[in-house]
Amino acid sequence: LRNLGYIDKLGKAYHTQQDRELSLESHEHHEISNTEKLDRVLVKLFKMVVKGQKEDPEYYGMVAAAVIDPDNRIVASTSSHEDGKWIHAERNAIDKYKARYNEIPEGCIIVTTLSPCNEPMHDRAGSSCTDLINTTNIHKVYAGYTDPTQHDHDEQFTIGITNNKEIEQMCKRLADTFL
Repeated sequence: LRNLGYIDKLGKAYHTQQDRELSLESHEHHEISNTEKLDRVLVKLFKMVVKGQKEDPEYYGMVAAAVIDPDNRIVASTSSHEDGKWIHAERNAIDKYKARYNEIPEGCIIVTTLSPCNEPMHDRAGSSCTDLINTTNIHKVYAGYTDPTQHDHDEQFTIGITNNKEIEQMCKRLADTFL
């Protein structure tokens, strides 16, 4: 740490002032915009969860997520229960996107009804959604509701939460069924 000469207001250390400025530029590049469009996607994801619950509540979960790429291709999924484990919606959406289009390109965003998990869970298949997203080219996540049970903030992406109170309440109602 003694070689890290610059520390920002969040306590992140940098070797040089130039490193800090590059990091700030990168963060600004990952700003979340067009929230009206993203809110419309959240409403569709909410409806996807409701439909899944009507079809097969034992299989379909209470969270939905979508990967949106720079060409506005959207791949969405709910969480699913398979082999005694929950496959979270973000993982399902990422896996489905990769199956359809191969790798995830720079500039993608994940839209999810509940902020990504980041702590250990015994009934979850795979690593946390935050750890998974950190390994992709996804640098933005837009959520309908913040999961109050998740406290470890090691995300390497920008996260935004809807400002639309009606949509936030819809997403909270879903989350309240299992949190």
